[in-house]
Amino acid sequence: MTNAPMRGLFISLVAIPPILFPCIAHAIPAFAAQTGEPCSACHIGFPQLTPYGRDFKLEGYIAGGMFPSWKNIAIMSQTGYTQLHDKIAGGLKPGYKSNDAWAAAQQSSVYYGGAIDAKLGLGAFIQVTYDNVAKSWHWDNTDIRLAEPGTLFNKPLFYGFTFNNAPTVTDLWNSTPDWGYPFIHSYLAPNPVASPQVYQLAQEVYGFGAYAALNVTPEDMVYAEADLYKSLPNQMSYALGVGPATQDDGVIPYARLAFQRTWNSYSFELGGYGLIDNPYPEGVVSGATNHITDLEVDTQFQWIEPQQAFSLQASLIHESQDWNASYAQGLTSNRNDHLNDLTVTASELIHQTYGITESYNEIDGNPDDNLYPPGPISGNLDGKPDSRSWTTELDYYLFNKGGPAWLPWLNAKFFVEDTIYPTFNGGPNNYDGANRSAGANDTVFSGVWVAF
Repeated sequence: MTNAPMRGLFISLVAIPPILFPCIAHAIPAFAAQTGEPCSACHIGFPQLTPYGRDFKLEGYIAGGMFPSWKNIAIMSQTGYTQLHDKIAGGLKPGYKSNDAWAAAQQSSVYYGGAIDAKLGLGAFIQVTYDNVAKSWHWDNTDIRLAEPGTLFNKPLFYGFTFNNAPTVTDLWNSTPDWGYPFIHSYLAPNPVASPQVYQLAQEVYGFGAYAALNVTPEDMVYAEADLYKSLPNQMSYALGVGPATQDDGVIPYARLAFQRTWNSYSFELGGYGLIDNPYPEGVVSGATNHITDLEVDTQFQWIEPQQAFSLQASLIHESQDWNASYAQGLTSNRNDHLNDLTVTASELIHQTYGITESYNEIDGNPDDNLYPPGPISGNLDGKPDSRSWTTELDYYLFNKGGPAWLPWLNAKFFVEDTIYPTFNGGPNNYDGANRSAGANDTVFSGVWVAF
């Protein structure tokens, strides 16, 4: 496996046709077309936001625009090559080889981004995605905002309201799940079976919320947000491509609080959020419910110079699980469980062209034989949710310094990700009871991301 990253990179480079030569740089296409700003104004490599990018989102996606136009429509596609350390008999996914497999256009999206009515402060980010591995489409990240400037205690204030479909999709920082690392991942590689509830709710809910950002000093900002989410009705979840959605009793409250300091070339954020969910067991829509609470703390640091940018994010989620309904049905071995999810990511972008990222993820919790049962590949012999991984990513951005004259909003990058699993689904060796080791799931994922 020593030369697997280079093999994946070579295949990516020769299999994707050249996309002409650079001239003018722009940011993510729809927003770039609206604002006229270069890519580096909003992003340290998509999707990490700079202070300007965070302000653009906070203020409702309306800067530089007035009403919708064709420029607010954009298209994105990802193509990737997946190579595991050990093959998976029967195929990585239905219709794919047991290893060394291409997923052509594994994800393709059409999205609207920008002002709807700037006079009203109304703007949106709306994404619809086609999953070419599952051969299905679904509504994706959606955030429609109504934002207004104001003052509070004679201090500048920006406040607004949001309709969105995922807790943390509204977030301004890249330290929370929806916009956190990994920014691109293989749709063919196996993933750890355990994850906090906040990940599982994305696109299966809809919600309304309010937010406010108060500049207590020119450098210091306090941000607060509160949202109430509701499960999509079953028929609607199927119509939107995410069915069957988990059903919940009542609403799901979500609250976010963060502090940010920005000075010279630096910015620092410290914050956290909480979420409370009362889901029915899978396939049930009445009776007793479970009770799940996610509490999170996160931080982000950025240093941005014209020829170099560095960012560091860390997030720790603690989940308390009360299986009042699932335990009674024999779906869990314990009445109460807990889960922790830690992610630390550092990335560097040099000359707006070359990127390197290192990320560590650790999931751990108490054993539960029924919640994490044995099984091939994704199973768990010891009933433990524990998984640990290291990911190294190398990026080459073609158009941060210029896009072709005929399509100035074109954006693209080549990438190689190498993920190593010291522990997977509970253990390093024979974790699934079928003699598969954690290292068998080590993955090299390479490819290209294109947006225009």
